Order: sequence, then structure tokens, then C-alpha cells
Amino acid sequence: MSSWNDSIHFCNWVGVSCSLSNGRVVTLNLESQNLVGSIPPSIGNLTYLTGINLLNNSFHGELPEELGRLSRLQHFNVTFNFFGGRIPTNITHCTELTVLSVGGNKLPGEIPHQISSLTKLVFLNLGDFDSS
Repeated sequence: MSSWNDSIHFCNWVGVSCSLSNGRVVTLNLESQNLVGSIPPSIGNLTYLTGINLLNNSFHGELPEELGRLSRLQHFNVTFNFFGGRIPTNITHCTELTVLSVGGNKLPGEIPHQISSLTKLVFLNLGDFDSS
């Protein structure tokens, strides 16, 4: 991600899209970029995000509770990574979610029953869960 530096405006970084009207980050499309690391809690500060696509990377750690602060989020795809821990129950604060895809990770435990409150959800991928 050589474009992710201070000499280039973040709206011009690879995989980052910003709103033309307000210059805020609206999508992160980082599919298959061979990225490693975790999602920091500061993701919750990107309150204009409508889409996060981290499909097919090597992210790990837990999905941060701060995802629940993304009330505009419509698409969330972290399929085929190495996330552990539980799906944050406050993901239900993301009432605009139409796509929730977290399959292909190591997310133990039960599926939070609160997910049923996401009335706009049209695609749900919870496959390949580690049930231990």
C-alpha cells in the first residue's frame, strides 16, 4: 500500500473512496491485497463509511465493538481472514446493513440473536465458523 502516506491525500489512497460532497471516507475496498493486521477501534471514527470490503486477506484479532458506531454501514465483508472472538452484538446499531459476510474466519460461539433485528439485511454469510 505504497500510496498510503502523507504525501498523497487519503482520498487518493488505493482502496479508499471519499464522498465528493464532504471529502469523508465512504468505502474501504481492500479485497485481496495481502494485508496483515487487525482492525483498530478507531474504525468507529469513520462514521460516513457505507462499505468495508476486506475479503481474502490475513487480518486477525477481534472485530472491534466500535463497528457499532458505523450507522451508515451497508456492506461489511471480512470473509476469508483469520478473525477470532465473537461477532460484536452492537453490529445491530448498523441499521443500514444489507450485506454482512464474516464466513471463513475463526469466530467461535453462537450467532448473536440480535442479528435478526437487521431488517435491511439481504445477504448473510456466517459459513465456516469454528464452533469450539
